[in-house]
Formats: sequence, C-alpha cells, structure tokens
Amino acid sequence: MNYLHPLAPKRRGALVSALLLAGLVCFSGCSTINPASTLPQSNLRGYKSAYVVAHGGNSADMDAHMQEALISRGVSVRAGPESAKPSDVDFYVVYTDSWRWDLMMYLKDLNIQFYEAKTGAMIASGSFSNSFLHSFPNPGKKVSDVIATMYGEKPHD
Repeated sequence: MNYLHPLAPKRRGALVSALLLAGLVCFSGCSTINPASTLPQSNLRGYKSAYVVAHGGNSADMDAHMQEALISRGVSVRAGPESAKPSDVDFYVVYTDSWRWDLMMYLKDLNIQFYEAKTGAMIASGSFSNSFLHSFPNPGKKVSDVIATMYGEKPHD
C-alpha cells in the first residue's frame, strides 16, 4: 500500500517552482559595469573640452555615443583620428569595444580611458563586460553608464 502525505503534491510543486527559478537565474544573461577608477587629484567636472579618438567604420555609432555621453555632462567634444589630437582640449578619450555574434551582434566588452591632454596621464577608466550567458545591451546606454561611473555617478540601470 502506498501512503502519501497529503502535502506531497504541494511540496513537489514547490520543488519544481524552485528548480525553475534557479534555472532562470543561472541561464539569464548577466553583464557588469565594472567599478571605475579615477585619480583623486583629477577633477573631471572641471574639464570642459574633450577629443574622442574616433574609430570610424564599424564603430562610428560608438564614437557618437561617446560624444553624446560627454556632451550631456557639459563637455565640448571634438572627434577624429589619433594623429589629429588637438592640444587645446582638457582631455582625450580612448576606447576599445569588442562585439560578438549570437543571432545578432551584441556588445561583449567596452573599455574607456580618459587621458589628460597636457601630461598624457590617464585620469579615469571604466569598463563594461558581458557574460558568457550574455544579454543584448543597448550600446549607447552602456557607454553612458560607464562614463557615469567615471564621473562618480550611478549607472542608470
């Protein structure tokens, strides 16, 4: 004779629900805005002009996102090739972006560095990393979020 406790079906349902939730957490896409580093003596808010070292080509949209994120912080921005860096800006912006394909292109990694124009010293850096179980982030939002952390602001996640 098989004796089942009257709560056995409820426990089984709770166990199935818990396993499904654990699976969703494990297999959901994760990405990280890494903590930015900014030199304590640098006053980013005091810098009012920047030059974005443009990549052009496939990264033209990223060039524009860099400029938009800085303009929204009151920075006057110019962009162009590294060989044409002007001497009359407060800082230079250099970045690397890597992309991967999974049904569509997605941003895998983004690294941004600010360099003081007069000394060439790095004054701030920030990055974004997408995980193996990735999401399909909005690249403009990720640029803005990384730059926000470089300015000591919270990302808009």
